[in-house]
Amino acid sequence: MNIDFDILGAGICAPGLPDWEALLTALAGRGLSEDRKAQPSALLSPRERRRAPAAVKLSFAAAEQACAMAGLEPAEPVAVFSSGMGDLQITDYMCRTLAEQPDLLSPTRFHNSVHNAASGYWSIGAGATGDVTAVSGWRDSALVGLLECLSRIHHEQQPVLLVVYDDVACGPMRDLWPTEQPFCAAMVMARPGNSAAVSRLQATVGRDRDPHDELPEPLQARIVDNPAARILPLMALVAGHTSGPVTLAGEQGLSLEFQVPIP
Repeated sequence: MNIDFDILGAGICAPGLPDWEALLTALAGRGLSEDRKAQPSALLSPRERRRAPAAVKLSFAAAEQACAMAGLEPAEPVAVFSSGMGDLQITDYMCRTLAEQPDLLSPTRFHNSVHNAASGYWSIGAGATGDVTAVSGWRDSALVGLLECLSRIHHEQQPVLLVVYDDVACGPMRDLWPTEQPFCAAMVMARPGNSAAVSRLQATVGRDRDPHDELPEPLQARIVDNPAARILPLMALVAGHTSGPVTLAGEQGLSLEFQVPIP
């Protein structure tokens, strides 16, 4: 089955990739923007930003960029947050504290330890009244998030914000999740027919495992490092860097092929 959809806006947050302009610079082969940082969240107060876990700060930066590019208030689209491991720093803290000094467990950090913490913060910070969902598919979480959003687009009228993210593990968790750099990408997706769309694409579900075109080395390294960054070839297609098709293959067999639809 083929599904046509529009991309209304996109955003990114990672070391050296603080925003969409930095991604365009990297796609042009001019390297990463190491001297620039992502803008602090406009949805969280300074106090909330200090207390927010790492995964929230990472995901908010990209999500707010995508909504701004789409010309939408953050509360307008329904949202899907997809992550393989959630906030790994909190997971490490929880495990260490429970093993060594359980009486000292922080109620705030315990509250932030759930997998849907980032989506919950978004629901509150954005003032979202629509559905905000958290999904996970281990190392295939980018693919799972895209499938969820495509399903929403096919059955609903409302734009959908996709946020794909994964942080860096610390301590013993690194054996399970040996990632060196955090990464988050966000896109606002909608049914076709938007005059202000950044890009119009077609998705096909299959089991094709053909590799995508190589991206510049710094971006290719991120794809190898962090499973969330496997969405980068699709971001390159949205940016017009490649003409497609782009295949995102899951480790569990399923794949999605994206291309510009033939008029």
